[in-house]
Amino acid sequence: MQTPLHKVGIVVDQNFGDRVADLARVFHVWVVESRDNTPGIQRVWEDGMVDAAADPLAVGVTSFAAVEGESPETMCARIAGDVDEHHNEFAHEPPWSEIEVFGGKLTATLRDIFEELGATACVPTEEGFVCRRSPSDSEPRDP
Repeated sequence: MQTPLHKVGIVVDQNFGDRVADLARVFHVWVVESRDNTPGIQRVWEDGMVDAAADPLAVGVTSFAAVEGESPETMCARIAGDVDEHHNEFAHEPPWSEIEVFGGKLTATLRDIFEELGATACVPTEEGFVCRRSPSDSEPRDP
């Protein structure tokens, strides 16, 4: 039997805006708080979509604060471990199989960070990049 996939998003684009709600209906997304993003985050919370979901980590939004002067890539590096902690094999069944980043470029540092978290492939996309691991690669790691 094939292990189901678990996709998570990270939005480090402070101008992502209303698109937050569209993503949150498809998979759980971590979104940086900003003037443009926060109204969309709040709409998702008020919508009650997560309350109705069988798995609250499969859809919805988690917000995180921006740090003054921080680049999208540095922001992504800072939040990657928290995303893994909340969606890895010790917190979610199945653990994440794909993390898609919106608004940041795939750098060597970010590739290393995601590989340390278990990613086996990281590829650029039009809006950022995506890191994947196969279900067999998401077996429990030694803490």
